[in-house]
Amino acid sequence: MAQVGTSNLSCQVSDPRDFVVFDTETTGMPPSARLVEIGALKVRGNTIVDRFDQLIFPECPIPREVINVHGITDSDVADAPSAAKVIPDFLKWVDGRPLLGHNVAFDAGMLSSECARLGLTPPNNRTFCTLRAARKLLKLKSHSLTSLVSELSLPAAAHHRASSDASHTLNLLWHMQELFGAKVLVEGKSIADYYPDIPQLPASKLILGEHASSGEALEIHCRLRDGRVIPMRITPRFFFRRKDTIWMEAFCHHAGYYKSYRVERIGAAHPAPNLPPAVVERNRWG
Repeated sequence: MAQVGTSNLSCQVSDPRDFVVFDTETTGMPPSARLVEIGALKVRGNTIVDRFDQLIFPECPIPREVINVHGITDSDVADAPSAAKVIPDFLKWVDGRPLLGHNVAFDAGMLSSECARLGLTPPNNRTFCTLRAARKLLKLKSHSLTSLVSELSLPAAAHHRASSDASHTLNLLWHMQELFGAKVLVEGKSIADYYPDIPQLPASKLILGEHASSGEALEIHCRLRDGRVIPMRITPRFFFRRKDTIWMEAFCHHAGYYKSYRVERIGAAHPAPNLPPAVVERNRWG
């Protein structure tokens, strides 16, 4: 087993005894990314009392570079329920318990972003992070979950799938508690604190927000990267800010799935009342 440091860490709170360890797999980075899998373990003391394992249909194609990481393909999730079903089920299953993850800020950000997208109030569950604890206590060259499982000779299993990474995270927690005692974690933000920055739209773009609220379609003129301006038929749903740029997530009626658009590139926008509802066509790609 690798030698680790024995630094004393002054923790703010006791480690929770009734909690959920969870991990997510996604199409990319929040807030624009979508969930494709949640895996979680409900733990009381030193006992796993329940499991949650669910693939999620992301309403858009999964990028190839992301598939290369977690191996989840479009065909794997084609028949899975969407986040609109899975997120309420998962939060009910969690039932207010603290959520623990490795780099939990990422997974908490995904949960909170999906809540924003779906119009759900994000929960105030506390979060705890094994990555932060490992960096302070173990002081190894790499603190990625894959490296820690290998370096610490933790039980071997697959990586980059939600349920297996949740198991790795729990084993890491128990290992650190054996080495350093029962108080190794520091409480972080709540899930609600990771709510994405929802921007105020400029006056010239208010029609986008109005149609996002009503669920009605628009015909817009959008400027592409190469400078061309083309007409598009979309139904807006969700707005977010990334750095200084405002983005709109909208259903593209031509492609049949949700895409993200830079609001600054949208010119004229007019109602398109005769378009069908925004319903993603499963199995259209992949």
